[in-house]
Amino acid sequence: MDYGFRSRNGLNFFQIDSVNRVLGVAASGSYVIGKPPGVSRTITSATITYPTPITTPDPPMVFLNPNNQGMYHTLENLGSSGNWTGFRFQLQLMPPFSSSDCSGKWLVATFRSVGPPSEYDIRLKNAAGEVIFVGADNLLSMRGFPVNEGWSLDNRGEQVGGVYWSGCQMPWTGDYADYFLASTLIGGKIYNGNSTLETPCGFHAGVRSTLNGYIGAMVSSEGGTAKNGRTTFAARPMRPL
Repeated sequence: MDYGFRSRNGLNFFQIDSVNRVLGVAASGSYVIGKPPGVSRTITSATITYPTPITTPDPPMVFLNPNNQGMYHTLENLGSSGNWTGFRFQLQLMPPFSSSDCSGKWLVATFRSVGPPSEYDIRLKNAAGEVIFVGADNLLSMRGFPVNEGWSLDNRGEQVGGVYWSGCQMPWTGDYADYFLASTLIGGKIYNGNSTLETPCGFHAGVRSTLNGYIGAMVSSEGGTAKNGRTTFAARPMRPL
């Protein structure tokens, strides 16, 4: 350990340093997408603007948590290195999501502390002098890891236009308080051998025992089915947002 803090208490072990970094909440809020009550049209995308730009070199990690259901794709970070201003993502336009309220909560997390320390607190820096931890930070608690090859095909496949969307699922925590890491899961398209298509993921209404998703294939030229191979993990803030 070059820079950090380490303590031991019996068999318990606690360590925060410049190698074993922790994720802290940098900003949070809610989004509206889909067809909320009282809205006559389907809102097809959500754009989030941070209260203040996030100044980390790498974009912050985006976590999403639909209030009930939501299937999303094509997450894009807005801004540039050292000046991340927000993000946006799109709704998967297929039933039932195209006709349902798919709104929810978001948070973004970084490996660099963004909060001021309390009057009495601990502050850790790395070799570059960047603050990597402040005791007042609201850290993310990881709630479970995906199992190896955790995605399996389910019975929710559906054809929309000329694309057949194979339904996939992986075990989840069962808890509505847990967010999923969207940055890796819906951060780009996937090439399935002939075409490049989105890999929408999210939750079906009333279901938290599985995280669900889809992967597309052109009906006219590809056929068959494929599994979504991307991974994510569940997390929640240690303190209320």
